Amino acid sequence: MSQEWEVVGGSDKGGIIVRTGKSIKSEACKERLSTGALVEQIELEGERLNYRILTGFGPYEGWVSLKVSGKDILAKSGKPVDAASGPLVADDLAGMERIAARCVVELARRQVPWKPITIDTVTNGHMKTSPGMFYGMDFPWSEELLGQYGPTWLTRAFHKAGTLPSDNKVTKIIMEQKIKVTTGNNGGKFLFEVEYQKPSPDLHTKLFAKIPFPLEGRTQSDRLSSSVNKQPQEYAEINTYRLLEHMIPAKTPKFYFGDISNDSTNWLLITERVDFFSFEGANFGPPGATRDPQLQAGEIEGPYDKCVDYNLRGDPLEYYLALTKAGARMAGLYKAGTMGNVDALNIAFMNASLRPKEQWGMNPKASSGEMPKMVAGKLNGACTFLSDVGKVLFPDYTADEAFISKFRTTLMTLAAYSAELNWWKNGNPDYVALTHQNLNVDNAYFWRDDDGKLELGIFDWGGMGASSIGHKMWWWLYCSDFDAFQPNLDAYIECFVTEYMDAGGPEIDRNIMRMMTIISAMEQMLGLIAAVPQIYKMCPKKNWPSIQNRYDPRISENIDGKSTLRLYLHVMGTIVRIIEEMGGDQVLQEWISTVYVKEFGQAPKTEAMINGT
Repeated sequence: MSQEWEVVGGSDKGGIIVRTGKSIKSEACKERLSTGALVEQIELEGERLNYRILTGFGPYEGWVSLKVSGKDILAKSGKPVDAASGPLVADDLAGMERIAARCVVELARRQVPWKPITIDTVTNGHMKTSPGMFYGMDFPWSEELLGQYGPTWLTRAFHKAGTLPSDNKVTKIIMEQKIKVTTGNNGGKFLFEVEYQKPSPDLHTKLFAKIPFPLEGRTQSDRLSSSVNKQPQEYAEINTYRLLEHMIPAKTPKFYFGDISNDSTNWLLITERVDFFSFEGANFGPPGATRDPQLQAGEIEGPYDKCVDYNLRGDPLEYYLALTKAGARMAGLYKAGTMGNVDALNIAFMNASLRPKEQWGMNPKASSGEMPKMVAGKLNGACTFLSDVGKVLFPDYTADEAFISKFRTTLMTLAAYSAELNWWKNGNPDYVALTHQNLNVDNAYFWRDDDGKLELGIFDWGGMGASSIGHKMWWWLYCSDFDAFQPNLDAYIECFVTEYMDAGGPEIDRNIMRMMTIISAMEQMLGLIAAVPQIYKMCPKKNWPSIQNRYDPRISENIDGKSTLRLYLHVMGTIVRIIEEMGGDQVLQEWISTVYVKEFGQAPKTEAMINGT
């Protein structure tokens, strides 16, 4: 065990002088070692200490004096450094061998569970500096703060995470000025470059960071939504890289550091930057006469955005089958027990199948969802939007009273069986697995091999958890065009069922998967009908008479860097067509008769129960 020292002097000078060598005449470093910093003793020669920084700011390594003019400027902290502060993995490991060793060590540690937070937690903590849950370090949560923390902090962070050998360090951080990443609905993103003391093919110099949105201005509601309503999605994403990077059955950007504070609600994720062929951006206007040509082998397409699949360089079916295959294989590996200690995974990730049946809120005598009057009120606004204000975006039949009546009845019935449907989707362990929650084309990157075969990598693991695979299937496909979704749904389900079983999962029923997918689609509409007021905020009512189609820039382009409006409108159109053209309402009635009545042994809920009368 080595000795820790605390810097107790230099408070009036911004810290103490650090020199490159043992001699007090050796060159002084540009930075001082901050007062209050903790350092680890490497070597002690008289009153000259060769140190390695543990906490605080300043040069990562160097020589300092213990005294100046007879006064102590460093003091023993009395806290010896134990083995846990050493390298997470052996320094001689590299590549996937190092990644696998790191993940195995991380999984063997005691996992720290997430504690639910409130809006007050975010409001009171979002500007605080707090240690992370995983590595116990203070960390930056903005681009500006990362620049201030500097290479010394980044070196220590990479060492803590086991992603940088202990005999190497980051010597420089260069923030990207030309390319700014503005897409994404759940957090900020930025790019930067680093230089290492010992460059290596195993170490990326171009990196990518994800951070929370500021709790202010146009991103205030987004921050509260991601940190509170969707919690603990960032905790789950960091855990995916930290614990499972070696098990993901597709390429994923290499993890370098990630942590989150349950107290401040801030978080940081640093990975390899995906080397996209071009960052010129998506076409949100009308599609061209032909798709963009395919790139050379190995060149990475995109980045793609949500709900504009005409930008894909090939047949959408090919892309969604690749996504489905990767997601299904990960689910199968989980069911086969090959991902590691199940108890550890159940702490690090939510597992819906562990929730007791009585906690799902089922109610055979009344609606188990939102109060019927509340749902009916939201439906009034949604029906007006579909049949009148926004009718130009939807099929003509949405203005017919017959469809509006069917739409109302279907959504009111869905809400009434909300808890029962959720229990059904998550109650059978065969249909619950750990895999990506939202595997869309904007959460992946694609390239072709020398034979022209499409390959993919995956990122954006927010909300990763073990939950209904039928529900996930919809959320992997929901941003596709209906004209690609409808004819190919059976192919997607066949792909999932086959790959799931081949990877070690159980054999599952294709018809049940299809029913789960269709019902999950219609359940999303319950959220979208509540979003109509938000749609009017993003595109006021006065604009709608002059909107002619989905390609109008007022509704097609990202707003404040987010795809929210385009997504809402696109998915509403798809679900409307699922109800009318794929018999979604009949699928729901089939579930009531075959599952709720025959399997659950319950009488169907009456119209009075459904409508709250």
